[in-house]
Amino acid sequence: MSQFSPLQDFESVNAIISQLRIFGGVTDRQRDLILHRLEIGHFKKGECVFRQGDQPLYIYIVKAGQIDIQIKEHEVVVQKHHLRVGECFGEASMMSMHAHTATAFASEDSKIVVLSRHTLIQLKHDDLELFALLMMNLARELARRLYLTDKIVLEMTAEKLHAG
Repeated sequence: MSQFSPLQDFESVNAIISQLRIFGGVTDRQRDLILHRLEIGHFKKGECVFRQGDQPLYIYIVKAGQIDIQIKEHEVVVQKHHLRVGECFGEASMMSMHAHTATAFASEDSKIVVLSRHTLIQLKHDDLELFALLMMNLARELARRLYLTDKIVLEMTAEKLHAG
């Protein structure tokens, strides 16, 4: 598994970070504070980022390549999502502090930028306003995803009723 190291090339991820909803509303000073605490990892095609059941340690951001998210239960595998550059994952597990419910792996050689749980806790002490803003943004993003999931479940239930 790839080890993460401190991010050195801040400009290469600044444009990505600026577009992510979880970093919405941060000041330039706060964005710099975040950028200087990010880490980066390199994953070869097929390499696992995390496994279903692992404890959440990071919020992940795809910098290059593609990451696939799969859920497996009793030999049934569901391809949940294909994540591309600029997309974020792992935040639901981080916020809930529950083990990952899916497995993430690189479907091509990929670079991933991470914000660690440790860094989030440190931000709570260093910049409480920034920490609160990040938590609010994360909660908003998770609420959006829950809304979309509810719509999918409703549509699938309606299709099942009409088919049967």
